[in-house]
Amino acid sequence: SSPSSHLKVSCNSLSPPLFKTLSDIQSSGVIACLRAPSAELAIGAARAAITGGIKVLEVVRSTPGVFEVLRELVEEHPTMSLGVGTILNAEDAKHAIKVGAKFLMSPAMIKGSEVLYIPGVMTPSEILSAHNTGAKIVKIYPVSALGGVEYISALKKPFPHIPMVASQGVQIGLVGEYI
Repeated sequence: SSPSSHLKVSCNSLSPPLFKTLSDIQSSGVIACLRAPSAELAIGAARAAITGGIKVLEVVRSTPGVFEVLRELVEEHPTMSLGVGTILNAEDAKHAIKVGAKFLMSPAMIKGSEVLYIPGVMTPSEILSAHNTGAKIVKIYPVSALGGVEYISALKKPFPHIPMVASQGVQIGLVGEYI
Protein backbone atom coordinates (compact mmCIF):
# COMPACT_ATOMS: atom_id res chain seq x y z
CA SER A 1 0.00 0.00 0.00
CA SER A 2 1.08 3.58 -0.55
CA PRO A 3 2.46 5.62 2.37
CA SER A 4 -0.74 7.63 2.66
CA SER A 5 -3.24 4.84 1.94
CA HIS A 6 -5.08 5.56 5.20
CA LEU A 7 -5.67 9.14 4.05
CA LYS A 8 -7.37 8.75 0.67
CA VAL A 9 -10.69 10.50 0.33
CA SER A 10 -12.73 11.91 -2.49
CA CYS A 11 -12.44 15.68 -2.45
CA ASN A 12 -14.96 16.40 -5.22
CA SER A 13 -17.62 17.85 -2.93
CA LEU A 14 -15.28 20.10 -0.93
CA SER A 15 -14.79 23.85 -1.25
CA PRO A 16 -11.35 24.87 -2.59
CA PRO A 17 -9.93 25.75 0.88
CA LEU A 18 -11.15 22.47 2.38
CA PHE A 19 -9.84 20.58 -0.63
CA LYS A 20 -6.39 22.17 -0.27
CA THR A 21 -6.17 21.42 3.45
CA LEU A 22 -7.25 17.81 3.01
CA SER A 23 -4.86 17.43 0.06
CA ASP A 24 -2.00 18.85 2.17
CA ILE A 25 -2.74 16.32 4.92
CA GLN A 26 -2.94 13.46 2.42
CA SER A 27 0.28 14.37 0.65
CA SER A 28 2.33 14.99 3.80
CA GLY A 29 1.01 12.00 5.73
CA VAL A 30 1.82 13.84 8.97
CA ILE A 31 0.11 16.49 11.07
CA ALA A 32 2.72 17.90 13.44
CA CYS A 33 1.19 18.60 16.85
CA LEU A 34 2.72 21.49 18.79
CA ARG A 35 2.16 22.02 22.50
CA ALA A 36 4.35 24.63 24.22
CA PRO A 37 4.50 26.30 27.66
CA SER A 38 4.60 29.82 26.14
CA ALA A 39 3.66 31.67 22.97
CA GLU A 40 7.30 32.55 22.31
CA LEU A 41 8.40 28.91 22.49
CA ALA A 42 5.45 27.88 20.32
CA ILE A 43 6.35 30.35 17.58
CA GLY A 44 10.02 29.34 17.70
CA ALA A 45 9.19 25.63 17.59
CA ALA A 46 6.68 26.16 14.77
CA ARG A 47 9.21 28.09 12.70
CA ALA A 48 11.80 25.34 13.26
CA ALA A 49 9.29 22.64 12.28
CA ILE A 50 8.32 24.52 9.12
CA THR A 51 11.96 25.11 8.22
CA GLY A 52 12.52 21.39 8.77
CA GLY A 53 9.85 20.49 6.23
CA ILE A 54 6.59 20.19 8.15
CA LYS A 55 3.68 21.02 5.81
CA VAL A 56 0.71 20.67 8.21
CA LEU A 57 0.89 22.00 11.76
CA GLU A 58 -1.58 21.87 14.64
CA VAL A 59 -1.08 24.19 17.63
CA VAL A 60 -2.81 22.76 20.69
CA ARG A 61 -5.42 24.99 22.37
CA SER A 62 -3.69 24.75 25.78
CA THR A 63 -0.65 26.61 24.40
CA PRO A 64 -0.68 30.08 26.02
CA GLY A 65 -1.71 32.70 23.47
CA VAL A 66 -2.64 30.01 20.94
CA PHE A 67 -4.77 32.33 18.80
CA GLU A 68 -2.07 35.01 18.65
CA VAL A 69 0.49 32.30 17.80
CA LEU A 70 -1.72 31.06 14.99
CA ARG A 71 -2.37 34.59 13.71
CA GLU A 72 1.38 35.25 13.50
CA LEU A 73 2.09 31.93 11.77
CA VAL A 74 -0.73 32.50 9.26
CA GLU A 75 0.70 35.96 8.46
CA GLU A 76 4.13 34.39 7.84
CA HIS A 77 2.79 31.34 5.95
CA PRO A 78 -0.64 32.27 4.50
CA THR A 79 -0.96 29.22 2.24
CA MET A 80 0.19 26.63 4.79
CA SER A 81 -2.29 24.28 6.44
CA LEU A 82 -2.22 25.54 10.02
CA GLY A 83 -4.82 24.53 12.59
CA VAL A 84 -5.78 24.42 16.23
CA GLY A 85 -6.19 21.22 18.22
CA THR A 86 -8.17 20.28 21.30
CA ILE A 87 -11.04 22.61 20.40
CA LEU A 88 -13.76 21.93 22.96
CA ASN A 89 -16.44 24.51 22.19
CA ALA A 90 -17.95 26.59 19.40
CA GLU A 91 -16.48 29.85 20.75
CA ASP A 92 -12.90 28.55 20.45
CA ALA A 93 -13.70 27.12 17.02
CA LYS A 94 -14.95 30.52 15.81
CA HIS A 95 -11.91 32.31 17.26
CA ALA A 96 -9.51 29.85 15.61
CA ILE A 97 -11.24 30.31 12.25
CA LYS A 98 -11.19 34.10 12.65
CA VAL A 99 -7.39 34.14 13.06
CA GLY A 100 -6.86 31.89 10.05
CA ALA A 101 -7.05 28.23 11.11
CA LYS A 102 -7.43 25.98 8.07
CA PHE A 103 -8.47 23.00 10.20
CA LEU A 104 -9.70 22.20 13.69
CA MET A 105 -9.05 19.05 15.70
CA SER A 106 -11.05 18.04 18.72
CA PRO A 107 -11.43 15.09 21.05
CA ALA A 108 -15.16 15.79 20.81
CA MET A 109 -17.71 16.49 18.08
CA ILE A 110 -18.10 20.20 17.31
CA LYS A 111 -20.54 20.87 14.48
CA GLY A 112 -20.94 23.83 12.19
CA SER A 113 -17.39 24.57 11.07
CA GLU A 114 -16.50 26.14 7.73
CA VAL A 115 -12.96 24.74 7.85
CA LEU A 116 -11.79 21.14 7.78
CA TYR A 117 -12.96 19.58 11.02
CA ILE A 118 -11.16 16.49 12.31
CA PRO A 119 -13.07 14.94 15.21
CA GLY A 120 -11.43 12.66 17.72
CA VAL A 121 -12.96 9.19 17.80
CA MET A 122 -12.18 5.97 19.61
CA THR A 123 -14.69 3.29 18.66
CA PRO A 124 -16.08 1.97 15.38
CA SER A 125 -19.46 3.48 16.28
CA GLU A 126 -17.88 6.91 16.78
CA ILE A 127 -16.00 6.62 13.47
CA LEU A 128 -19.20 5.83 11.59
CA SER A 129 -21.16 8.53 13.41
CA ALA A 130 -18.52 11.18 12.63
CA HIS A 131 -18.37 10.10 8.99
CA ASN A 132 -22.17 10.09 8.66
CA THR A 133 -22.36 13.63 10.06
CA GLY A 134 -19.89 14.93 7.47
CA ALA A 135 -16.37 14.39 8.82
CA LYS A 136 -13.97 13.98 5.88
CA ILE A 137 -11.23 12.56 8.12
CA VAL A 138 -11.18 11.33 11.74
CA LYS A 139 -8.54 11.33 14.46
CA ILE A 140 -8.12 8.03 16.31
CA TYR A 141 -7.45 9.10 19.90
CA PRO A 142 -5.80 7.96 22.15
CA VAL A 143 -4.25 5.54 19.66
CA SER A 144 -1.42 4.21 21.83
CA ALA A 145 -3.81 3.26 24.63
CA LEU A 146 -6.07 1.50 22.11
CA GLY A 147 -3.42 -0.71 20.54
CA GLY A 148 -1.48 1.52 18.17
CA VAL A 149 -0.82 0.41 14.61
CA GLU A 150 -2.71 -2.85 15.11
CA TYR A 151 -5.84 -0.95 16.21
CA ILE A 152 -5.72 1.36 13.18
CA SER A 153 -5.23 -1.67 10.89
CA ALA A 154 -8.23 -3.40 12.46
CA LEU A 155 -10.38 -0.27 12.01
CA LYS A 156 -9.40 0.07 8.36
CA LYS A 157 -10.93 -3.33 7.56
CA PRO A 158 -14.58 -2.21 7.97
CA PHE A 159 -13.81 1.44 7.16
CA PRO A 160 -11.36 1.53 4.23
CA HIS A 161 -13.23 4.54 2.83
CA ILE A 162 -12.81 6.72 5.93
CA PRO A 163 -9.46 8.54 6.22
CA MET A 164 -7.88 8.27 9.68
CA VAL A 165 -5.02 9.96 11.49
CA ALA A 166 -3.42 8.56 14.62
CA SER A 167 -3.04 10.81 17.66
CA GLN A 168 -1.32 10.45 21.05
CA GLY A 169 1.72 8.41 21.78
CA VAL A 170 2.89 7.81 18.21
CA GLN A 171 6.59 6.93 18.50
CA ILE A 172 8.91 8.38 15.85
CA GLY A 173 10.13 4.92 14.85
CA LEU A 174 6.57 3.79 14.06
CA VAL A 175 5.41 6.80 12.02
CA GLY A 176 5.89 4.93 8.73
CA GLU A 177 3.64 2.10 9.92
CA TYR A 178 0.85 4.55 10.73
CA ILE A 179 0.98 6.36 7.39
